[in-house]
Amino acid sequence: MATKKQIAANRRNAKKSTGPRTPAGLAVSRFNALRSGLRVSTEYLPAESWQRLLEIRRRFLHEWQPQTPDRRRLVARVACAVWKLLECRETHAEILRQAAEASSPRRQDRLRARLSSREAHLELVLRNAYHELLKSIPSNPPEFRPAA
Repeated sequence: MATKKQIAANRRNAKKSTGPRTPAGLAVSRFNALRSGLRVSTEYLPAESWQRLLEIRRRFLHEWQPQTPDRRRLVARVACAVWKLLECRETHAEILRQAAEASSPRRQDRLRARLSSREAHLELVLRNAYHELLKSIPSNPPEFRPAA
């Protein structure tokens, strides 16, 4: 249990430590906890990633041409799953490249296993979203082609 003196000192120190204040400091610190961007809400994504997501979504909506709000939601879900899988693969490739330069082979193997597990999960999410979309459409869906 902290003493009253420690609590008072902690409060004084907390007033000095307010985090970044400049626009540059705020811009950098907003990504402090971001690892891969796969679980983050879209307003925190870098512009190029956000644009890629919008382009994939636009392409899927154009190809599928959903006629109901529910189908539009399902198409957008498939598009988002494709985007996440693409981002995941690119991010993982970069992580593994950096690990190869700085980590032991054992650590690289553990990292590779964790990354493969995450990628497999995203593939399952994509497959489920696609099958849910197919069930909602009575006939002749467009051929599924993951984005390049």
